[in-house]
Amino acid sequence: MANVSRREFIIRLGRFSMAAGVLPMTVYSGNAVAEEKREKTIGLALGSGGASGLAHLVVLETLEELGIKPACISGSSIGAIIGALVCAGHDSKSIREIVSEVVPEELGGWIGSVFQQDRVSLLDLFKLDFDAGGMVDAEAFRSFLEGRLDVDRFEDLRIPLAVTATDFWERGLVVFDSGPLIPPIMASAALPGVFPPVEFDDRLLVDGGMVNPVPYDLIMDRADITIAVDVTGTRKPADNGKPGYLDLVFNTFDIMQANVLKAMREKQEPDIYLQPPVAGIRVLDFHKAAAIYRQAEPVKDELRRKLDKVYGG
Repeated sequence: MANVSRREFIIRLGRFSMAAGVLPMTVYSGNAVAEEKREKTIGLALGSGGASGLAHLVVLETLEELGIKPACISGSSIGAIIGALVCAGHDSKSIREIVSEVVPEELGGWIGSVFQQDRVSLLDLFKLDFDAGGMVDAEAFRSFLEGRLDVDRFEDLRIPLAVTATDFWERGLVVFDSGPLIPPIMASAALPGVFPPVEFDDRLLVDGGMVNPVPYDLIMDRADITIAVDVTGTRKPADNGKPGYLDLVFNTFDIMQANVLKAMREKQEPDIYLQPPVAGIRVLDFHKAAAIYRQAEPVKDELRRKLDKVYGG
């Protein structure tokens, strides 16, 4: 169900954590796993940002190298997709392989074929049905999620997950952390103009990044340390200084998210805030995965330093 109370979530988190053996969490500091530090739980918030969200995998890889497993995860949009994959049992390497399989770099161009399965043609994937509210075939998206997650409900995930969506008509935040899994993930990633809105739970839902781009606030009181990952990236002006139609639409969305995040951070800062230095990546540039991973590499050392600081060196 949507909008579960904090008390109910904490109870559910405790049950998940005890069953999975992840609470309490043993965290290690520094570049080598050598000296056991304090037992702390880690909450991980994965933000929206389209293709730039592949930088989340570099953060996940770093945590894996340090022997850290999140006790809970929250996500918006691409962060909800990657978060769901992690909570279902995939690691960063597995998710990289999925990305490489469904979006081979040689396809070139921002074709948005993130969820193609059998090398469908662009015409099959992009229906350009503006009456439906999006360009990408929602059924292909659903098939992708069902095939990779292999889990139908939040309760079946290995790690507790909360994802955000936006109620289109009420213009407000909706949080899902129980019940059917696939529709909320589809809704969280329903970027207006790309994916059609999702009708679920008596609501018309769109991208969660519109109202909560990095939902660290959902888990700050559910873990000892909260790591928030902002993958909106940066963009430079076009050579002629004039954005194209799609750049205009998508960068406007990024501007909105940046201001929402600014307001959130002024109100309450997470323990660790990361912004992988990804630049010049458009929302649907998933075929540039290798470049995104390469640009995000500096976040590894940054995360290690910040973890050292949090744990007192």
